[in-house]
Amino acid sequence: MNREDLEGLTTTFYVAAPEDGAWGLSAEQFEAGLRRLSAQTMTVPLAAPQDMSQHLAFDDHSLVFAVHVGDVPVEGQFMDAAQSLNIGPCTVGEAAAFIEWFQSLLPEGARIRFNSEEGVESGDMSDHWIPVGAQRDVVGEGLLDHLDEVVDE
Repeated sequence: MNREDLEGLTTTFYVAAPEDGAWGLSAEQFEAGLRRLSAQTMTVPLAAPQDMSQHLAFDDHSLVFAVHVGDVPVEGQFMDAAQSLNIGPCTVGEAAAFIEWFQSLLPEGARIRFNSEEGVESGDMSDHWIPVGAQRDVVGEGLLDHLDEVVDE
């Protein structure tokens, strides 16, 4: 696939705090940030069957969300216990818009690692990194570079 095709590809992006440290962001803080971003934000608690909750990164403070970042619609899940997000399915541009905004909720200098559904399916279990404080275009280029590496022609 060429980069133009990759820009239109719809996938899920997995975003998380570094393994050695949490962002310190609670689901309540995340939800409050979403509501400041857009009054039309929709959230629903995310739950797993009780017998599976110990094996999954869900807890009583995880949620599903739908929001607009400007005119860009984004859906996903925030998992409090794992300090992680699933964004999408969406395009690189939609994910980049959300990640740029999401950084405003994190402590200064917080690092963000990511992967994608395509990366995981191709066997790429490496951490990829968003530069601290990156603007939308830089985030988008990083996401595109990742997809360029993991998506088969």
